[in-house]
Amino acid sequence: MLIWKIFWEFPLTAAVTLFLPAFYFCVLATVPYATIQQYFYSYPGKLNIVNWFLSSLFHSSVGHLLSNIVFLYFLGRAVEAKVGKGKWLLFYLMAGIISMMADSVIRGFMMGERRIPSVGASGAISGLAAIAALLSPVTYRIAGHNFPFPVFLVAWMMVYTDIMQAFSSDLVAHWAHLAGFFSVFITAYMLNPADQARIKNGFIFNFTFFILTVILLYLIENR
Repeated sequence: MLIWKIFWEFPLTAAVTLFLPAFYFCVLATVPYATIQQYFYSYPGKLNIVNWFLSSLFHSSVGHLLSNIVFLYFLGRAVEAKVGKGKWLLFYLMAGIISMMADSVIRGFMMGERRIPSVGASGAISGLAAIAALLSPVTYRIAGHNFPFPVFLVAWMMVYTDIMQAFSSDLVAHWAHLAGFFSVFITAYMLNPADQARIKNGFIFNFTFFILTVILLYLIENR
């Protein structure tokens, strides 16, 4: 079937999309709730890489899980098309760990929040959003063909939402999301010069478009 072939067009993205719900329900069915609380949540102010890793794979609810795998599948395909499986996994895992670590440090040590833990793959997905915006800003590959699509605007909307809601009490890990976005620039140091140059060029494109957008909005506002 054509739909099934398209789904598996980028196999790592498809596999992780299926793995996350399988992992979620498997943990719920086999792991005691006390153990889940101890190891599968990232608590602000606590520096534990095991919790950072496991919490980036687990989710707080079925709705939370479903919303994340939709973004994961859409953005993951764009990234896998540009960097392949190995670097996709590097960006994903680094973003997941860095996002949880930053959330723990910012909320725990800088903001004095020690009660509400963070959980979910959204920090890792934010890393995929950033690299998709940098390397595939205006095209999206489906069935071997590139179609024009403003992928970078999806990432911008995600960043804008998290910046605007960073200090809100909506129980969304906005600081983890923001750290996931910026983790790309840390992970880039692990890549070869050619990949670093691609990311740099993508940043220049995004930054230039952002400046032009700000200027245009200013002119419209003051015409």
